[in-house]
Amino acid sequence: MFGRSFRIATIRGVPVNVDSSWIWIAVLLIATFWAQFDREFPEIASGEAFAFAVFLALVFFGSVFLHEAAHAITARANGIAVHGITLVFFGGFTAARADDKGPAPAFAIAALGPGTSLSLAGVFWVLARLTETTPGPLPGLFSYVAAVNLFMAVFNALPGLPLDGGRMLQSVVWRVTGDRQKGTRIAARSGLVVGGVVIAIAIYALTQERYFEAVWGAIIGMFIFRGAQASEQRIGIDGRLASATVADAMDPPPPAVPADLSLSQTLDRFLRGHEDEAFPVIEDGTVIGMISFNSARDLGRRDPLRPAKDAIIPLQHVLMAHPDERLDEVSARLGTDRAALVLRDGRLVGAISGSGVYRWAARAR
Repeated sequence: MFGRSFRIATIRGVPVNVDSSWIWIAVLLIATFWAQFDREFPEIASGEAFAFAVFLALVFFGSVFLHEAAHAITARANGIAVHGITLVFFGGFTAARADDKGPAPAFAIAALGPGTSLSLAGVFWVLARLTETTPGPLPGLFSYVAAVNLFMAVFNALPGLPLDGGRMLQSVVWRVTGDRQKGTRIAARSGLVVGGVVIAIAIYALTQERYFEAVWGAIIGMFIFRGAQASEQRIGIDGRLASATVADAMDPPPPAVPADLSLSQTLDRFLRGHEDEAFPVIEDGTVIGMISFNSARDLGRRDPLRPAKDAIIPLQHVLMAHPDERLDEVSARLGTDRAALVLRDGRLVGAISGSGVYRWAARAR
């Protein structure tokens, strides 16, 4: 029942997760760059072009990670707990309650992301100039990454939620008026305007038969517009979340896999048709991990009678919550599209998701 994200590292206690959507983006980027290098630099071998494509994709993803890491570092410097960094299709998000210490720290946390991207743009621009006499794709590679980081800096600084620039605008209005909700409302409505403008530009690009710009402009514009709508709807929700616990909003426990059930039975009864989900594994009434189609498939193919517990995802890679935790703190870890097991003394008592939290808040209103 749980969608997958993969923990790739834990840095100073902060989990770094990669959403499964990034796998497809990585494949698409590498294939696109590889074809482009093969076409523009016929003098280099195809294998070398592939290596350059992989390097470019890694540098691109590294730039996105550094953008999010800047948010996390600034939050910690201001005494705000960071629950994790998750890299997703449109970039990433840092799970931290940035508003807890007031408008000034919230502004700094938001501003350091675009500031980092702008700095990276400058670094890669310098590298492009230093290598411009070097044969091959390296100078163009650095120029491309510089341009991407410049775009990320400018795009994220646009003054509308859910972008960093919208959070900066929210913090400024909050500081001037002393009213955080007013700041959120103004920044959200500004985000609606920004999203509408981007969509209008996409429609214009379509009339000019610039289909690539039109498609991506429409996707980005809708992302901003819907994010701004969600931000405005969230006004007033935070207070309700702070006064509630996970037990108030959690769903019933998901189906659990007995630890001794064979992998062939686990695949047939739980995992087939649910390839993008994961299920808790129970031994003696206690959750020992989770199992997914991917974690069970290879071992199950070799030895289908092995028990499910031999193919589990360890608990340290599973998002968990306690029923007595404050709902606003868990909501910060979940974001909008993640889910967590709810455990009491190791026993499964429920599940909670970002969307479930919002549904509960809507009912509580």
